[in-house]
Amino acid sequence: MQIGDIVISLAGHDTGKPFIVVAQAGENFVLIADGKSRGMENPKLKRKRHLRVAAQSGITDPTNATLKKRIKQFISDRRVYAEK
Repeated sequence: MQIGDIVISLAGHDTGKPFIVVAQAGENFVLIADGKSRGMENPKLKRKRHLRVAAQSGITDPTNATLKKRIKQFISDRRVYAEK
């Protein structure tokens, strides 16, 4: 799991929601944000085992706007893929 990966939460009240990894916080933890409910100024600390990597975002300099835009694009891509 690397900075910039799009991850899906597997546990907690945010189960099933996509986030982007914005920083490493030790060996077993990462900081995640989505730019909306969890912005860059207040990222969520989450255990790696409670996350599943879904895709690479390609974001190198994350801001709230770029996080929201990339997650929105990821969700729409998944819907198109699921309909095929």
